[in-house]
Amino acid sequence: MINRDGELEWLTSHLSREERQLLVLYGRRRVGKTTLVTTVLEDLETTSVYYLCDQRGSRHNARRFAARCAETFDDVPPDVDDFEEAFQYLIPRVDGPCTIALDEFSYLVADDETIPSVFQTIVDDVLDETEISLVLLGSSISMMEEGVLSYESPLYGRRTGQWELAPLSFADVRAFFPNNDLQTQIQIYSVLGGVPAYLEQFDTDRSLFENIEDAILSKGAFLYEEPEFLLRQELREPATYMAMLEAIAGGATRVTEIANEIGKDASSLSRYLQNLTQLAILEQEHPVTDPDGRGLYRLTDDFLRFWFRYVAPNQGTLEQGQTEPVRAAITETLPTHTSRTFETVCQQAVQTSAFPVPCSRVGRWWYDGEEIDVVGLNQHTDTLLLGECKWTSTPLDRAVFDELTALESEVRWHGDDRNVNYVLFSRAGFTDELQTVADERPDLYLYGLDELAALFK
Repeated sequence: MINRDGELEWLTSHLSREERQLLVLYGRRRVGKTTLVTTVLEDLETTSVYYLCDQRGSRHNARRFAARCAETFDDVPPDVDDFEEAFQYLIPRVDGPCTIALDEFSYLVADDETIPSVFQTIVDDVLDETEISLVLLGSSISMMEEGVLSYESPLYGRRTGQWELAPLSFADVRAFFPNNDLQTQIQIYSVLGGVPAYLEQFDTDRSLFENIEDAILSKGAFLYEEPEFLLRQELREPATYMAMLEAIAGGATRVTEIANEIGKDASSLSRYLQNLTQLAILEQEHPVTDPDGRGLYRLTDDFLRFWFRYVAPNQGTLEQGQTEPVRAAITETLPTHTSRTFETVCQQAVQTSAFPVPCSRVGRWWYDGEEIDVVGLNQHTDTLLLGECKWTSTPLDRAVFDELTALESEVRWHGDDRNVNYVLFSRAGFTDELQTVADERPDLYLYGLDELAALFK
């Protein structure tokens, strides 16, 4: 595994305790939950049973789970009708500590609304006075939050820990491609995002565009239909969701813009947007200085943004095996696509401990047609950081800095009682004139690719 050190330590430490545990691990599909849990279970010196739930109902899954337990203990599969009976079968066969991991537990909750109550009984009564711990995993974030973690859930208050597993950050993604320079690593990140299952599809010995053609554009490849498969598995009316995501990947960020792109009434989209948000496919981004303000919709994952920008609109061509026209279009416009990812990378860089201006909150800012790529806030020191990111092939000149300083007064945060710093990130470096300005101004920081790479070490 690459990184996940904190998650591994958290799960291992909890499952090594004398007290029995009820742990909840959730996160979007393909993010690495199963690998994390099975890795920990293999290293534990105690008995464990891993079971992957499916969508065929609680009775079917209870029987299959009981059969899996019987296999673990070299026993004859029992005849059970529900999970309570399955755990009652398990108890006399366990001697000492044992961990049960139920993967895609959210399938059970989605199919049977009584499942949280059933497992409340299992946790409170059936497993009482045993050393059997439970780990519940789920890819439907909303189902896990509502059915397991929420105050209204019968399981509320029973859990001993929970962790939402997020996609990898850019710093972690770099470790997948250690032989590439920072520029190529950022380009790869703009194509694949931070989902481990997607990152594994690229061959480190091949070029970026060879990988794109083989792993994404070629019919039959794992990533060729992955987003469509994801939507069909999780949602009804996948065609509507596909159209919405393609519109958002193309630049529609407001509800009215999305509605106009797909030919639907804006008032009818709230349910679809909510479902996509609950699956962590979509998020509402707010100006960092106004978290409660009106947000813009954006795809949370760069691979989905790439796929809906380049693959979805060209599936007819790709189905015929004609990858070259699509590859040519990607080659021409990838810098524009990557520029948005570069902003994300720079925002993550500002949050590293190596960055000289500590910020407690980092994001974008926009107002009345104006926008700033990187804005960092520090409530304790009244510090405001303003930054621009340029993924261009020419060095940044002083005009970019002058434009940034001109916007400072428009950013409404802490009035005039604040310390303001500036940062510029550039793929192609800076002109001598701008470098001279930075030498004379201690409140201005310049980061080319080499300096940026140093922040992620």
